[in-house]
Amino acid sequence: MPAKAPKVALTRSQVACLIALRHGKHSKTTVAMEAKLDLIETSAALAVLARLGLARENTEKRTWHATPRGKVRRYQLAAERPPRKRGAPGGSGWRLLALLDRPRRGKEIAEKLGLSPQRVHQLVVKLHARGYLCVADQEHPLWLIMRAGDKTRLLSREEERVLSAVPREYVTDATKIRLAVCMAEDVVEKTLESLVDAKLVDSFEGLRGRQVYRMTLAGLNHPQRAPSARTAEEPRLPVESERVRNVLSAIARAGTLRGRDIAAMLQIPRQSLNALMQYLKRKHMVEKAGQELYAPYSLTDTGRMALTEMTRRQAA
Repeated sequence: MPAKAPKVALTRSQVACLIALRHGKHSKTTVAMEAKLDLIETSAALAVLARLGLARENTEKRTWHATPRGKVRRYQLAAERPPRKRGAPGGSGWRLLALLDRPRRGKEIAEKLGLSPQRVHQLVVKLHARGYLCVADQEHPLWLIMRAGDKTRLLSREEERVLSAVPREYVTDATKIRLAVCMAEDVVEKTLESLVDAKLVDSFEGLRGRQVYRMTLAGLNHPQRAPSARTAEEPRLPVESERVRNVLSAIARAGTLRGRDIAAMLQIPRQSLNALMQYLKRKHMVEKAGQELYAPYSLTDTGRMALTEMTRRQAA
């Protein structure tokens, strides 16, 4: 563009739409959200930009783009009549806002208000332009809508999927979560870190020395958690036999027990019990309570965790 090319005179709404196009907003909705205009105002502004050769519409894809001229053309604010007063939201607008005691989906709002999704879409864009509400995704404004000033931490789509897959009643690991959400391992791990930082998921060291996860109460009550989503399965226990559970239970009840007492109590041959106790020691589930040869056994933290989980699964 020649340096001496005259500036084009544009109204504030036209400038806002042109800037939105230069920032890569292409649908009428995203241009409106970026420019903080309603859809009627956006359509009128885009039509003027098109007549001036600063924007063009792809009618097949229903998208808008700044032309090469529109990307570089200088502009100045045109003298315009005072903008018309933007009135109160109106009946449907107030009803929509009254529903937003928490973030909600556009589909849910449409069902509760008895409106079409298209009408809710128009209302959302209009109320966003007037500063009454916010949306989580400008490309899809009906995905999640909240009142302006709502402090709820909005989750990305990946965070929403992973949170919904994390169980509340038991712990599971990243592998089981990855299988439930069908996402790449590195994405799941990064997303879990984010959810732990937000205190929506708790992280612990599991029985196999790997991190395991469980949903917190805050995560359970988060408006983006999908109750109908597939929950990740429980990871396999490092020990699963009934004999092991009985041995761990006996030691837990007594606090400490010598091997011969366990064998007598559970009617296990001494040679089999000795082999079993060595196995449990290698699994870091039991330990000697003293240095003597016949010192009693006690449960380690890992042993107590394993017993608790085995008992819970048996009762489920």
